[in-house]
Amino acid sequence: MSAKPRIHLYCLCWNDARMLAHFFRHYDPWVDRYFVLDNGSTDDSLAILEAQPRVTVRHFDVTGDSFVEVERRLSDTVWRKSRGRAEWVMLIDIDEFIYHPDLVGYLTRCADEGVTAVRGIGYEMVSDHFPTDSAPLVESVTLGVRSAGHDKLCVFNPNALTDTGFAPGRHKSAPVGRVHWPDRPELLLLHYKQLGADYVVQRSAELHLGLREGDVEQGWGKQYQWSAAEISDQWAKLKSESAPVPGLGILKQVAPAHYDQEHAIAQSGLFDSAWYLGTYPDIGAADADALSHFCIHGWKEDRRPNLYFHPAWYLANHPEAAASGRNPLLHYLASGERDGLRPSPWFDPAWYRKQYKLDVAESPLRHYLANRTSGLYSPNADFDVGRFRQEHPRWTAGTQDPFEEHLRRAHLPSQEAPMEPTFPSYPEVVSMLGVDPQESTDPVTVEPAALVELLQRFLSSVEVDAAWYRRTYPDVAAALDDGSLASARQHFIEYGYFEGRSPRAAAIHDT
Repeated sequence: MSAKPRIHLYCLCWNDARMLAHFFRHYDPWVDRYFVLDNGSTDDSLAILEAQPRVTVRHFDVTGDSFVEVERRLSDTVWRKSRGRAEWVMLIDIDEFIYHPDLVGYLTRCADEGVTAVRGIGYEMVSDHFPTDSAPLVESVTLGVRSAGHDKLCVFNPNALTDTGFAPGRHKSAPVGRVHWPDRPELLLLHYKQLGADYVVQRSAELHLGLREGDVEQGWGKQYQWSAAEISDQWAKLKSESAPVPGLGILKQVAPAHYDQEHAIAQSGLFDSAWYLGTYPDIGAADADALSHFCIHGWKEDRRPNLYFHPAWYLANHPEAAASGRNPLLHYLASGERDGLRPSPWFDPAWYRKQYKLDVAESPLRHYLANRTSGLYSPNADFDVGRFRQEHPRWTAGTQDPFEEHLRRAHLPSQEAPMEPTFPSYPEVVSMLGVDPQESTDPVTVEPAALVELLQRFLSSVEVDAAWYRRTYPDVAAALDDGSLASARQHFIEYGYFEGRSPRAAAIHDT
């Protein structure tokens, strides 16, 4: 069994007494030595640090007109003292917590694979109040907002790097030496600053005092110059955007390989960057990365990763996905598609897999997206791609998605829910066909079971407001709660329509 790697941690400190107990509680299981550079703390920080046997405290002063520049120079040099003395160095702020469920095992694996530099997957963690109990922060504060700015070099082999090349603020780096990154990051870098609006306002006012003239001129630390109202508004915005962080809280069972949602979605083949930028031109105009935007903001704004995945519709029609608190596309990748959940009214994965005889391991939606302009495949049973080709001979294979063209010709906006089919109520239909639904025999040639199946095909495209449906029909809610029903949508298609129930508040009762 391999020996535990020696880990040294470097950080700067200034009046961090409130955070230090949480800091040591988190890092003590792994860190062998702490090297803390203090900038003249006047609270209890020094007393707390000096009580820690593994901590070496050194004082530093800010010379010149920029604290940020001094911090950058120190970050590029202090860790070099660990060469030959440690296998790994952590270089972080006191409110930044590196997390992996098996950190030592992960770093050992990195060393075995020749990895020498690791970036974190950044999150701004958010809570209503500053935690005062003794629970680890990674257990008590598990909601956060994805922060690409914290995707930074935070762990590295001091014996392999000759320079870290940090930019001001350490959010970017250009390491030199024997630099080898992992294929995908598995470390979370959790920034515990947004711990209640009052705390952020107070801490920002303190840090504002440390800014020098050069920092102000360069715009460094400008967030510390905001008014209390502006800081509170920013906290409230982050609070409203926060969601469970993978690997923590209710998402604790998410494996580290799936912490990096950008990588998982990019590898899935379900994100169409060109379609996203073409559909949402404001993203391109802002020079934002399409995939990062979707993962951090887009899905919450009901922007689609491709024409056939509708985030809001998916969450509304599949309560288990909404309960997870995750990006719905990640839920679809992890279990939704395997369970046959539809990503939108327009794509039926279960039908598609059966129709085109896909291998059990193959993604129906990925297969369709890769072949959607071929003219050989339909996204659902109600769209006959062969008939479309016959009716539109000028359509050219390889350039257009026939179903998307069908939507355009039918004047159905590709970003909105489809128009629902117009057809009479069930009693009207059976009356028109001369069928008595109470009789087991049929006076004409139509079998009631076949008629029901036919209607259910139409019903599969009807939008169901799952929350409203549960509230309106308590018996359905009870069946959902005891597991006898999978979703409100399933009930409406299989039973509700035939019982005269409405799919949502705005729907006409005889849909």
